[in-house]
Amino acid sequence: MTDNDQFSPGVETLVWVEHALLHYAAKIGLSVKPAPKLASQTFQGGQGSPSAQLEARDLPSIVRGLQLGRYAVLLGLLPEDAREGEIVETLRRFRNQCVVARSHLAPNATLDLQLILVGPRGSEPSDSWYALSLMVERDERVARKLVWLRPAEATKDAESFNDFIKRTFLARPWEHEDLSMAPLDNISRAATEGGVPRTTAGEWIKLATEISSDPTALVDGLVQAWERRGTT
Repeated sequence: MTDNDQFSPGVETLVWVEHALLHYAAKIGLSVKPAPKLASQTFQGGQGSPSAQLEARDLPSIVRGLQLGRYAVLLGLLPEDAREGEIVETLRRFRNQCVVARSHLAPNATLDLQLILVGPRGSEPSDSWYALSLMVERDERVARKLVWLRPAEATKDAESFNDFIKRTFLARPWEHEDLSMAPLDNISRAATEGGVPRTTAGEWIKLATEISSDPTALVDGLVQAWERRGTT
């Protein structure tokens, strides 16, 4: 990252996301700290060796690293244009960054590495961006990837990011009153109030109607639908 990058709109966006993540992590009691080594160009133990450092062209230009509890997290930006070719190149660079980050983690911690990529302003309501975000999230190589598509209006960022958090390791659905106490016939209300994604609520209602006579199959189906939330 150059000195000019330090004050760019992209950096400001990632700083906002970082602060929001720290807020949610603190709410559930996770320790939080910056982890700049995750966002470096150099592999662990390779300081001073050119062969242990990736070229800038093979890494994202703007990236931030932090540690939330046991989870190592990288934050980055998606391109401004919804072009598949640009997304593929961006993913390549971030996968490289994840490889560097993994070298700074203990072997058992690499499984919890998360990459959160932020879409451009106004990408949230875009069908094209939604399809591309699914493509990104299905790429399981090196690290788990999650995409937050930003709304058109900055005033709606907090609400949108709150919905995004429900798909991450920071979610605590078992602590939500609607999920722990509401009967199945109140699923629609839970979805309306934001406790359950609408697509998941629809799957639950369908399952409850079709296989209510088999409790084991019903429970398995409900759990699987919850695990798929936001990806279908």
